[in-house]
Amino acid sequence: MKILITGGNSAKALKILKAFTQHQVILADYGEVPSFSFVSLGEKNEDTIAHSLLNTCLDLAVDAILPLHHFEIEPMAKAKVLFNEFNIEVLLPNLEALSTYQEIHSFAKQDEWMLFIAGEVLGASTIDADLTFFGKKAQLNGVFKFNQGESVTNLRLFTI
Repeated sequence: MKILITGGNSAKALKILKAFTQHQVILADYGEVPSFSFVSLGEKNEDTIAHSLLNTCLDLAVDAILPLHHFEIEPMAKAKVLFNEFNIEVLLPNLEALSTYQEIHSFAKQDEWMLFIAGEVLGASTIDADLTFFGKKAQLNGVFKFNQGESVTNLRLFTI
């Protein structure tokens, strides 16, 4: 699977990169990026985020996109159906469930994270049995952060 990860210039994006050992990953970000290993998404224009990302995905023939910038989350959740028409999976919860997982409070740097694709754990900083079960049941998509030992109701999207 070829996966495009936005926010590629951030340490947080690089932190989750290890979860994709079995996949081809393309790191992308807005503005100037190191040309040797990143794809530029051009200048940030929040009015055309989904359209720009769809064009990039089509140009690069990606199978899935993992948006990490906080300003991409809502537009991309709204555009999931459009991306699916082009066989590109948006690794985010559905729009209806999005508010459940959006950041309410800040997490510490040591927060744990788990990456789900269609409810299956693809990678994690640590495996949490309750979260694994919940993710499978809810068919989660995306990277979620959590504090070890807390309820799955405290699960939040991993954004930058």
